[in-house]
Amino acid sequence: QRSAQVFYINPRLIESASPKTGEVIQILPDTDLYLMAALLHEMDALGRFDENVIREHGTRIDALRAFIAPYSADAVAEVVGLGADTIRDLADTFSGAERACVHMSTGVNMGQHGTLCYWLLQMLSFVTGNLDKPGGNFYSEGFYPAAKAGRARLDNVFFPSQHGEMRHIRGALAGNLLPDMILDDDNPIRALVVIAGNPLLSVGGEGRWRQALEKLDLLIVIDLFRNATGEYAHYLLPSADMLERPDLNICGLGMQYQPYVQYTDAVVPPAAQRREEWWILSHLLQAMGRHAPMLEQDPPRPFGRLDHMLSRTGLCVDTLAQQPSGTTVLDTQSIGRFYTDFIQTDDKRVDCCPPLFADAMELANQQFQALTTSTPAFRLINLRTNYMHNSWYQNVPTLKRGAHASNALHMNPADLQSIGIDDGDEVEASNTYGRVRVKVRSDDSLREGVVAMTHGWGNRQTPGMRVAQQHPGVNINALLPNGPGSFEKLSNQAFMSGVPVSINPVATQRTRA
Repeated sequence: QRSAQVFYINPRLIESASPKTGEVIQILPDTDLYLMAALLHEMDALGRFDENVIREHGTRIDALRAFIAPYSADAVAEVVGLGADTIRDLADTFSGAERACVHMSTGVNMGQHGTLCYWLLQMLSFVTGNLDKPGGNFYSEGFYPAAKAGRARLDNVFFPSQHGEMRHIRGALAGNLLPDMILDDDNPIRALVVIAGNPLLSVGGEGRWRQALEKLDLLIVIDLFRNATGEYAHYLLPSADMLERPDLNICGLGMQYQPYVQYTDAVVPPAAQRREEWWILSHLLQAMGRHAPMLEQDPPRPFGRLDHMLSRTGLCVDTLAQQPSGTTVLDTQSIGRFYTDFIQTDDKRVDCCPPLFADAMELANQQFQALTTSTPAFRLINLRTNYMHNSWYQNVPTLKRGAHASNALHMNPADLQSIGIDDGDEVEASNTYGRVRVKVRSDDSLREGVVAMTHGWGNRQTPGMRVAQQHPGVNINALLPNGPGSFEKLSNQAFMSGVPVSINPVATQRTRA
């Protein structure tokens, strides 16, 4: 309404976009890295890099320029599925704007180059002088200075293992390796606690997961809903839901233009024997004879850590609870403080091309060359609907109706015609990791060559969930890479979006010439 231009880069015509809100540029999945490299390449060619900002706040700009050098708009156009002029126009519009910001979310992170994509995203803001400026990108401090969590040791971050080279990300390992670690003959994981998760259907390699879960000596599942993973549990423990427990939401920390903090009390007591996760885990520790610090306090203080976080603003949970609506709006002003207060590099400068990325950059270059000679016929992306959130709603009767009684494979109408099938026909989707049979649904929101499907389904082998077994759907994650090499080593994120697949009509049904 104030004459801003908004561009959505997505393989799909998403719901947020309209003639009033912005234009969708339909890229091919998992090629975002090459588009951003081309945007930077063209901006540099236009002389739009802010040399004063780079000189004052940046390092290793030459290495960044060396990486983007091969990726001109003409070079990447066919790989990303966009015209070279479209890419040049986008680079000109962004870098020529008085103010500009850029945002990325989960879909890109789930590709093969998530970390490099987030790197180039930050570079788009930094080199054009839009970082830490009003109208550009800035770090929102929130009620706690979480920026220090970004201070990372960048030497010797990888270590060898029988499952290949690995890295801890704040203590976590790659979930795609968990079945291999359970099935390891020499030093297996023998016990597992799953909290609010359904890895059996939400991670690639369902067959391998079933073998692993059957081998565990102990599986504890803590959740609001039953799920397929819980069918293997030795103990299935019900947790309190969002209305049965007090809460202080920290998910928005660092993502608020006007920082605020809000506490909400429980609305109702937990039903039956449901308990909060901290209570369950503390009592398990106590029963094992281990230290359970929360239970040693009278009364227990599950919000102790949050009290510490709030203390820098002069608040605590108790005082916050007394505020109107349990809410305090903070006067933290973050813009203009990034380079002095928040950046975590030792020299307080933006590293434009961290040496840690070298192997990932080389892999990206190799994969780009492969894409110039061979393009997958179809690429699979995830599709979210209001009727299935991850896999939690699979056993809810009211959400299994009409077109949502199962999960179809969405395809562009032109793609249906090209392989001689109609809306509602059955196809086989396959790749080197698996194959599934599924009905197709015509969907003109997808660009040609892109197929989409909602995950979290596939409950044919879940007898304890009556509704879910009556409407099992298809586990599309059977087509996801799994095991060693199936995730990005820098982040441990599994490759889950833009996965190449083949689509063929089921042989027994009618086909068109």
